[in-house]
Amino acid sequence: MITGYNTDVEYDGVVYHVQTEDKGLQAPIILSLVYVGGEILASKRTPYGDLVSRDFDEELLVKRLQRQHKLICAAVHAGRIEDLKHMTERDSALAANQTERQSSDQFSSSEPTVDDDGLVVRLIAEPDLRGGQTVNLRLLVTRTGRAGREPAPLVPVVVKTLGTTFAPQTNFSTTDERGVAAISISLPDFNAGRAALLVQAESGGETAELRRIIFAAKA
Repeated sequence: MITGYNTDVEYDGVVYHVQTEDKGLQAPIILSLVYVGGEILASKRTPYGDLVSRDFDEELLVKRLQRQHKLICAAVHAGRIEDLKHMTERDSALAANQTERQSSDQFSSSEPTVDDDGLVVRLIAEPDLRGGQTVNLRLLVTRTGRAGREPAPLVPVVVKTLGTTFAPQTNFSTTDERGVAAISISLPDFNAGRAALLVQAESGGETAELRRIIFAAKA
């Protein structure tokens, strides 16, 4: 994972914070976020799976990371905030369509896929994530052991609720002896913009994460 960039950009008396980071080879994505006072206004996700599929060249990834960060900063400096918001909504709609096409049990099974390695976090069943609802999440964290996948006890789990129209929220839990963490979350009520749930587990220098889209409240 490559160290990212953080830049404060001022436009029309408002200071915007632009953050761009590499999510790592397990989730090969360059992610840029535009914040104001802790609120996410816009985001840009760019996959780089093409670099992973061939001989990995870290210098190429660094150049892409720098280029995306500079482009987002330049757009903010030029006052193109609404353009960035529209880009975010467009990307969110595409991601939502892809998520809806996935089978409902793709991530609910406790059985690992062939490519799983290291620390892995999964949802036990897939809840309906909609604004204004309270959801009870049950998360399974496993790691590679001598006998294959094994439960990972006492692993800290962080669940972040991120959105473009509300302040981020953070909840914490720890896995039990079965590798299961339970967290109850009240999802913010929203009818526009983009929102997502980010789950992160970290233990022994290993990090695992998953993301789920939060859909707007039903009319």
